[in-house]
Amino acid sequence: MKTTAISDRKLRRAAAEVETQIRELFGRCPELTGFAIKDLALMASEDIAAPDGEPKLFVTDIGFSGLIGEQDLEEAYTQIGTAISDVVSERPEAFELLRGRTFARTLH
Repeated sequence: MKTTAISDRKLRRAAAEVETQIRELFGRCPELTGFAIKDLALMASEDIAAPDGEPKLFVTDIGFSGLIGEQDLEEAYTQIGTAISDVVSERPEAFELLRGRTFARTLH
């Protein structure tokens, strides 16, 4: 039971960190409307499988509120990748919280 409490606490902390990173990401990229994260190992295409066998996350389905240039797309992709990488490196349990998720900007 004690191990479960520790695991639950770690997952809650990881979830809070994911939420913070995603909120900050949308703040830095006002034109970004959403994106999805998939586990590279679960994707059907063999040509994009992780060469080292390590689990990897793949950013896909990036959406924007208007037309953007190639440079803006690359910057958004880099920003998303950095945010995801940062949270997973700080909290490895966040990997399970991120894979298969879609994130969308909240409009008020």
